[in-house]
Amino acid sequence: MILNRILRFQALLTTFLLLGVSCMMSAQSTFEEKLAQLGINRENVTDWSDKDNISWPKPQCAYINLTGISNMPRYKTSNLHAWVEVFDGQGNYFKKRALINLQGRGSTALAKKNFKLDFCNDEWLGEDTPDMVFGDWVPQDGFHYKAFYLDLYRGMGIMGYWVYDLITWPRGQYGRIWERANLKNPDERALCHPDAFPCVVYLNGEFHGLFCWQLKKHRKNMNMKKNTPEHIHIEGTRVDGSTLYQNYVKWSVIEVRNPKNLYCMDGSVYDADKNMQELIDETSPYFNLETDDAKTKEYKQNTAKAKAYLQNFSHYYTELINMEAAGASKEEMRAAIEQRFDVPSLIDYIIHNLLTSNGDGLIRNLQWFTYDGVKWHVAPYDLDGIFGYCVPTGNGLFEPGYFQTGRLVDRVFTAPYGMRWAYLYFRKEIYEHYAYLRNNGYLNSEIIANLFDQWYHWFGENNYKDEWIKWPNSKCLIETQANEPWELCPFAQPEYSKLPNYSDTITYKAGQKCRVQSKIWMTKEDVKGVRPYKIMGSKDSLTRMAYYLPIHFAALDKWMHYTFETQAMSYTLNVSTAGWTTLCLPFSFAIPDNLQFYSVKGMREDGRLILVQTPTVEANKPYLVKGKPGSYFLSGFTEEAGELGEDYLRNDRLQGCHVGRYAPQGSYVLQNQNGNVAFYKVEESGTVHVGEHRAWLVADSEAMTLPNAFELDVEDTDCVDVPESQTGQMSVYSADGSLITHPVKGLNIIRYNNGKTAKVIMK
Repeated sequence: MILNRILRFQALLTTFLLLGVSCMMSAQSTFEEKLAQLGINRENVTDWSDKDNISWPKPQCAYINLTGISNMPRYKTSNLHAWVEVFDGQGNYFKKRALINLQGRGSTALAKKNFKLDFCNDEWLGEDTPDMVFGDWVPQDGFHYKAFYLDLYRGMGIMGYWVYDLITWPRGQYGRIWERANLKNPDERALCHPDAFPCVVYLNGEFHGLFCWQLKKHRKNMNMKKNTPEHIHIEGTRVDGSTLYQNYVKWSVIEVRNPKNLYCMDGSVYDADKNMQELIDETSPYFNLETDDAKTKEYKQNTAKAKAYLQNFSHYYTELINMEAAGASKEEMRAAIEQRFDVPSLIDYIIHNLLTSNGDGLIRNLQWFTYDGVKWHVAPYDLDGIFGYCVPTGNGLFEPGYFQTGRLVDRVFTAPYGMRWAYLYFRKEIYEHYAYLRNNGYLNSEIIANLFDQWYHWFGENNYKDEWIKWPNSKCLIETQANEPWELCPFAQPEYSKLPNYSDTITYKAGQKCRVQSKIWMTKEDVKGVRPYKIMGSKDSLTRMAYYLPIHFAALDKWMHYTFETQAMSYTLNVSTAGWTTLCLPFSFAIPDNLQFYSVKGMREDGRLILVQTPTVEANKPYLVKGKPGSYFLSGFTEEAGELGEDYLRNDRLQGCHVGRYAPQGSYVLQNQNGNVAFYKVEESGTVHVGEHRAWLVADSEAMTLPNAFELDVEDTDCVDVPESQTGQMSVYSADGSLITHPVKGLNIIRYNNGKTAKVIMK
């Protein structure tokens, strides 16, 4: 049943959303002060320091203290000897040795840099290493710590991987790429892409910054064997027709991550960091030397096999182009493509690329891999330039309104990329999979925006305050300032693409426009030789994604030729002994006996709610429900979600959600506290979680002073009973005919959108 799949999906999503804790601390606390504020006592934690291996639940937000080093590493090969203390905030702790090095390419030019830790059980030799397992991750002995210095959330890329899971997970038992490779004894934990949880890093007890504790691109996470020549995993700084796809492998650019123990044509050992050269084959004078031992010969033979597979891969584009030129039928082309590529991964990658606006995800930041040397799969990597962000300079980050410079209609998949073949010959399958994801509720702006909100709450606002004090020059905090006589204009396509780039040699007349640094500029008077901007910032806001995503989904729906198709759905509502709950479903249904549904029209300062009972329920509208304890089976058909509408998931004072999320500060959430059922005020964001298909109260801004709780007792609540013959949205008028926001004491006139009216007296 579709609902069961959605509920299983929501359970998966909940593992993303329910990790968060709120950190209530003062800015720039020391490590020990932070532990005290968290309520962590060293004497009361389980100490794993002497364990050879570590297996923990995935931390909510880990706290790390690096000691034994005076500074963070400056090079990839620093190999600094550090001690690492880790508290997971859930009662676990360890202190272990680790080699610490710089990590990544782009971040090396930024003030705050990525680093990596390779943990050791020995004294920094790296020969005896622990297996560390967090949650459902594969075991690793080292991890990457991503700074995400340019984005406001300090974890944009991680949410990109989760979005990829939203796209692939509904494929069921074949959702993971390795599941389609028919491997023997695979590790079911392998993701084929990174994952991460938040961590707060201290250096010698002083705050250093917010990081993502991230899985590496390790063969275990790809379900690959170290010395199997068919298990090939590649990536590159540029992967296109000039480096790979057109009968050529540019070995200095294409990095071979697996198999290991490779050799180069000159007989040297292949090293992706120091020695990226052409792989050895039988034509090299250094192949199978008489002086080579048996193991070295085996490695060189494996290298030659892997090289041949790679070279064959480089021929695929030309082979398929030649088939087209020779007049091959569509069916013949599809069969030839399926022999060479894992088509589902191409489809998923295209959808993900478009959905995340991954502008550089076609020629870099992608992983190609094969398990048999013949059929190649693709997956995303290095997603720090998505949803409007741009690296490494950050100048492409867009302030509110500057969502993206590239339109979806301009995205080209026909160049010499691997995705070309899915785009040309499996377009119908792309559209169908996207439609399935949209129709069945796996992909929508609410789900994705919620991932961003949740990640922010995982770190906690006070940890972000520490981050902004430590790293105040991060461009996501800085507003762009124009030079006189220039001014910044609202961004619009296709105007941007038609404008010329700014030039110092041109005299610009008053009112003339140009573009520079992904923005549109206009001069207020004649000017020459004065660049448009004084300061180029990329100030972001927590509200940007909520505005951006519905607009972007609307554009993507158009690209995919998608129109909503209703789906049959059902849901079991459980009413506890408390007798009250909230509900917000994507379908309408007949109200069962023993249940009453209410809209909340207003909130009174004396702690009473103004409720209006309704005989009908609308899709995507939240309601307060009163009923006899028990389980109620609800069924209906989904209705298209108006995500661009201001009233989406809103019903008077109730705000609903389809995925679990934290209620905002100042709202009210229905809770049973010590047997007292009421709507209790949320004192701090990120502390009260609202479940899937539930709702919370939005505070009435017109009320002068609101209480800390609204108790629920219809006897003591201003409650308007609606005649069963009346349905639809209503307006409320006072006795003199004036429109009012909610029923008041005395005579009220209720007018329905079907033209009928009812008179109600409030006591």
